Amino acid sequence: WLPVLIFVLILVIFSVATGGALLTKTNLLNIFNQSVPTILAGMGMLFVAAMGGTDITTGVVVALAGCFGLMGAEASGNSFVFIMISVLIGIGSGLLLGYVNAKRKVNSFMASLALMIAYRAIVNLIMSNSAYYLPDNLYVLDGTAFKAVALVIMIVVIIYIWKFTRFGNYVRGIGENEVAMKFAGVNVDKVKIAAFVVSGLMAAIAGIFTVVRLGGTSNTMGSGFEMKVMMALYIAGVPVRGGEGSKVYKLLFGAPAIIMLENGLVLCG
Repeated sequence: WLPVLIFVLILVIFSVATGGALLTKTNLLNIFNQSVPTILAGMGMLFVAAMGGTDITTGVVVALAGCFGLMGAEASGNSFVFIMISVLIGIGSGLLLGYVNAKRKVNSFMASLALMIAYRAIVNLIMSNSAYYLPDNLYVLDGTAFKAVALVIMIVVIIYIWKFTRFGNYVRGIGENEVAMKFAGVNVDKVKIAAFVVSGLMAAIAGIFTVVRLGGTSNTMGSGFEMKVMMALYIAGVPVRGGEGSKVYKLLFGAPAIIMLENGLVLCG
């Protein structure tokens, strides 16, 4: 109940503090629009957090996917190349980070920190003298109904993977006791790499919705986003060391809570 109580507490406090401005239709829609990428990226990061790992490349993967995706769409003249390239970049980033962590035994925080700095440098280099804008026919993805349906589908898929597949069980098991999972015959390295791939993929999907919302990309896009996603997880009670305490429903309350906290503080001046 802790995530629910925190959510309700923040809602009540800022509803009163803002004189009801928090609950206007326009502002609620704004909170929803900001929550969608946070929930999507958070569901991916949850797989890493459940193992007791860290992935702080989420924000820069959003920028990297948006940057190369729009470059590809502009060069090819095909709008949907943007989506394909973005997804491939997310998967590639997850594979690289997972390999460095699982196979080369580099701490996930240090590995993701190094990659975050490198990726941001690439984005800054590419975007220093260029601007890329979303093709007009992709603005349909910014519709509230489309985002709501897409979000529900992704939540259902992630919950199924999380609760009803061996992969989901293995991820939580590694967070509880990695050594025990090895002795149980689980290929821990393979599971770790797969978890980082899921994190990278979901970050890229969050990046697609972020680019669609902004109408283009810039070298500052995604800055600090990884911290927002991590706060959404931890404010809702997802344990830092992972394990069975990691739950998808916690994120579904934590993400709107952190967005509402930021939004409420702005409305309060």
